[in-house]
Amino acid sequence: MKKQKLAVVFAALLTMVGFSSCLNSEDDGITEIGDYAEVSTSTFGSTSFNSMYGWVCVPDKSLTTMPESELAQIFYRYEDTDLQSIMSGTSASKNLPVTLLQDPVYLKRLDCLTTTLPEETKTVSIYPLGENDALVWGKNKYLILGPTIFLKKGTTSENLSTELANHRLSVYYLSSEDDETAKTLKLYLRYEIAGAGDSATEEADDKENWASDYSTLYTRISYVNLLSIISMYKSAHNGSEPEKVTVEYEYTSSSIPTITNKQTKTVTYKLYTETSSNN
Repeated sequence: MKKQKLAVVFAALLTMVGFSSCLNSEDDGITEIGDYAEVSTSTFGSTSFNSMYGWVCVPDKSLTTMPESELAQIFYRYEDTDLQSIMSGTSASKNLPVTLLQDPVYLKRLDCLTTTLPEETKTVSIYPLGENDALVWGKNKYLILGPTIFLKKGTTSENLSTELANHRLSVYYLSSEDDETAKTLKLYLRYEIAGAGDSATEEADDKENWASDYSTLYTRISYVNLLSIISMYKSAHNGSEPEKVTVEYEYTSSSIPTITNKQTKTVTYKLYTETSSNN
């Protein structure tokens, strides 16, 4: 059985080998892979997963939980011959029968706001984003991001959902900040922790004593719907299409977060463009 290692680190999935190379290794006829897929629920309540590569993953068993968002990280097994039939066009359906190897992990949807950015005295640093810590899903439908935030120490799987409720990641789009000449759409990623930065948490000497309580790094795989943002970009720039998206965020390389000592950084990701080679 061919196995693609089930990644627990976001970047590992972004650098997966291509599906064609997966099919060319061992010849037992079964492949296991990880994927990001769009969630689809039928009127009868069954759930399937649309791969950005063109097929639809149809689980052989009903899910035990309800979908929580429109994108999921899934790990599954399939018969090579089933996928080959779909890719060669010999199958009349795009449905790929799969066995899920674990429950889907639903990505956190980030709201895209078009208001002014929040005050710098209220936003908190995240851990630095790498150039590979994002994925443009499909033909610019979603931008998947893997920001690493700071949870309160002592956070466990049992109280994770309660702790995450105190943390907010938001994306802002201000069309006036785009670089139309470079065909670049600009987004701002901002992070807030409930209570952090309040005067009650600070001492007179401005030491960030609250920050030492937030020493648990947590990568929260999230996504933003690009289609609506690209539509706003085109409306603001006479119908022109962006070719890149930049994300500006506030960061620290420290093992604890900061409000007063954070820096800003911008990373750039290429968008899908229609060309003769990828039509």
